Amino acid sequence: MEDLDRQEILDDVSFLIEAKQAPKLCAIMLDAHPADIADLLAHLDGEPRRYLFEALDRHTAADAILEVGESTRQELIETCDVHQLAGLVREMNSDDAADFVSELSPELAAKILKQIEPKESAEVRQLLAHAEDTAGGIMALELVAVGQDRTVEEAINEIRKKADEIETINHVYVVDDNRGLVGMVHLKQLILAEPYTPLREIMNRDVISVQVGTDQEEVAKLARKYDLLSMPVVDSQGRLVGRITYDDIVDVMQEEVAEDISHMAGIASSGDMRESSVIRTVRLRMPWLVIGLLGGIVAAWVLSFFEHRLQENILVLMFFVPVVMAMGGNAGIQSSTIVVHGLATGSIDMNDILRRLFKEMRVAFMNGFLCGLLIWLIITVFWRESQFGLLVGASLLCVMFIAALVGASVPLLLKRFEIDPAIATGPFITISNDILGLFIYMGIATMYFSYWQ
Repeated sequence: MEDLDRQEILDDVSFLIEAKQAPKLCAIMLDAHPADIADLLAHLDGEPRRYLFEALDRHTAADAILEVGESTRQELIETCDVHQLAGLVREMNSDDAADFVSELSPELAAKILKQIEPKESAEVRQLLAHAEDTAGGIMALELVAVGQDRTVEEAINEIRKKADEIETINHVYVVDDNRGLVGMVHLKQLILAEPYTPLREIMNRDVISVQVGTDQEEVAKLARKYDLLSMPVVDSQGRLVGRITYDDIVDVMQEEVAEDISHMAGIASSGDMRESSVIRTVRLRMPWLVIGLLGGIVAAWVLSFFEHRLQENILVLMFFVPVVMAMGGNAGIQSSTIVVHGLATGSIDMNDILRRLFKEMRVAFMNGFLCGLLIWLIITVFWRESQFGLLVGASLLCVMFIAALVGASVPLLLKRFEIDPAIATGPFITISNDILGLFIYMGIATMYFSYWQ
């Protein structure tokens, strides 16, 4: 919704809420997208929010509560009794129902699972048995699976039977007698094929699937690489157990990015940005701050090491320390950000390390050379010190090159040792830039004033 339309609709909804016109609210919301309803719920507070949610029909309410933010969802859950929550769960697909129930307290979840149909309850329990960040944890059990000896007409009839149960159908999965996945048929192929054609003659046998224990990040990478709308999930024996749809894959991508950003901020997950206590946040961030503090102390020691050698020139050198250090930090952050993002999205492969490093080094050298040339021109023109400008320019080139090398290589090394690069890359870059940057700058200055001036 556009901002103007949202405000107009919000005003209309608020008026109907004040007038206690629940039937009219329900009628308006029937044609609204669940995401837009969730947006309206987020803009309301307290009693108006509760009234709008209770005015929705059960199916619409189930869709909307899955779209709202975590804090809003918890508030809505608190306004519902067990019977109402069980009704919402009945309207959800198995994967959404499992995600919803997993957010509830164990006692409340158990009560809800007792109130829904035994088959639905068993499906939810089956999904809850898998770790939430695995393929099994995000898959849905609703799918169309047909034996390989069945015909196109029989497959289409199976789709018709499952139409009310499954929201989106893109493929029919073909299985053997033991429900082992042997192929799949796209909906377009079914429509174009002759009715009595056996599925084994038109199915695609090269099926990209994942096992239930596959990490959700790997699932997202495969879906992105092969442009998949859905992905079948199999157990250790290759038997078809579920499928992951594109909307869940998009959610995983968003979740992984949010998780990386949260780690870089020193918190455990995206939800912690609002929810976690001060003590918890301090405990998570403090170790990395201490490492940065120790790095700063070592950098100060490096600076004091050159004090006696550069007594007469230390003041003029200090003028350009912020420039050299800041540019080194910028170069390191740029390289590390590109590499961390590439590792997260799968665009950088661990087998492609040397090529990636070589490219980053060429980029860093060219950037360092151009920045060094610029600082040399500035010092030469404004300070009339061409040789000193050459010192600063050469230092800047070396520092930016080394910082970019560290920024590109550290995430790759951390990934190799199965450490999340998003968590630990920042402190490594800060420490290396403080220590190595100062050492390089002061080292070049020492040689300049000792041998060339």
